[in-house]
Formats: sequence, C-alpha cells, structure tokens
Amino acid sequence: MVRMTQRKTTAPSRRLALALVVGLSALLAALVVSAQPAGAHAAYAESEPAFAAVLETSPDRIELRFTQELFRRKGANSIALTQVETGASIRLGEVEIANQDRHVMTASVPEPLIAGRYEVSWTNLSAEDGDADSGSYPFYIGREPTPEEAQLDRETAAELLISYPGDEPPQAEEPTSAASAPAVVRGAAGAETEAGGIGVGVWLWFVLGLIAVALLIAVLWQARLAQSATEGG
Repeated sequence: MVRMTQRKTTAPSRRLALALVVGLSALLAALVVSAQPAGAHAAYAESEPAFAAVLETSPDRIELRFTQELFRRKGANSIALTQVETGASIRLGEVEIANQDRHVMTASVPEPLIAGRYEVSWTNLSAEDGDADSGSYPFYIGREPTPEEAQLDRETAAELLISYPGDEPPQAEEPTSAASAPAVVRGAAGAETEAGGIGVGVWLWFVLGLIAVALLIAVLWQARLAQSATEGG
C-alpha cells in the first residue's frame, strides 16, 4: 500500500515537471528564432549604371551588387536589358560573378545604346540562404526622365527598399550631449527601444525566468514528496 501511495503522489508532480520542461524548451526555441535576423535574399544593393542614372554616353557593362553572395548555378543568375520606348531586348555578354567578390554580377554591353529609357532586369540565387530573387531598375541615356517616369522610378525604388536619387532623407544632427540623446536599450530578441519602454525581448526573458523558478519549485516538491514517502514507508 505504501508503494501505491508513493506512485499516486509523485505521478502528478512528474507530469507537472514534464509540462514545465516542454514549455521552457518551447520558449527557448521561440527566443532563439526571434533573435535570428530575417532572411532578405540576395537583395539589390547598388549598380553601375546607378539607379535612375542619366548617362551622356552608352555604358560598356552592367554591374549589379547584392546584399548576399551569389551561388553559381547554370541559369540561376541572369541579367536582361530592355530599351523601354521600343520594347527591344538588348543583347548582352555572358553573365559573370566576380571571383574576388561574389556579391557582384556583371554582363558586358557589346553594342552602343541609343538615347532613351532602359530597364535592367535580373534573377539571382543566394549562396547564403539558398533563396532566389529577381527585380529590375531603370537608367537613362541622353535625356532626363519625364515626371511620369520619375514617379514610376520612385515606386520601383520603394520596392527595392532604396531611396530615389535626390529623395534621401536628411541626416539627423548629432546630439550635443549624452543627456540630450535618448537612451537605447537592446532587448534580448534584438529589438531596440528607447529607455523607459520595455521591449518584447525583455518580456520573454521575464516569462522565461518565471517558468524556470516554477520548474525548480516543482522539482524540489517532487523530491520532498519522494523523501516523505520513503520515510513513511
């Protein structure tokens, strides 16, 4: 009878401890995932010709720089050039990924280009996260963009998460003293908040601490019950 009582008494505490361990592990996993930077593919960083650049003469190559290194796989990385007014596709040289810097992809422009608006389109494959990406950007030869074209270019810049030339926000002035600058706190999940506010990461750590304390209490309670059952037996 003593052994049956011990089994019935300690079983709930074991189930409770197991549930707390599972919950603690889930929160730890969520915390690790939230702390990881979100994948952004091999996104557009800059180019030559530059975004919406107005050139006086035809370029001899197209160069694209991305935020991640590129993976060399046949057909995965491409550059296309279109003359917008006529819709004609411009023949380019073979696409190359620089050996010294695999963020860069280039293609030569063998024939001189006439004046007008051009659109560079690309596809790529990231060597860092294995994701494919694509996009396009404009440039001009021998003329300025019309207001309608400039508006389209601004929309394209927004899609690429870059600023349209001339629309960059003004640089914030440096604070005159440490007291005038708002203190910044980086939470456990990597989010920055001004002093006085509590970030999500802080709350995660707070809940995590509560669960850890509860788990410790449950384990001690189980050990106490087991000891009492043994002494009673």
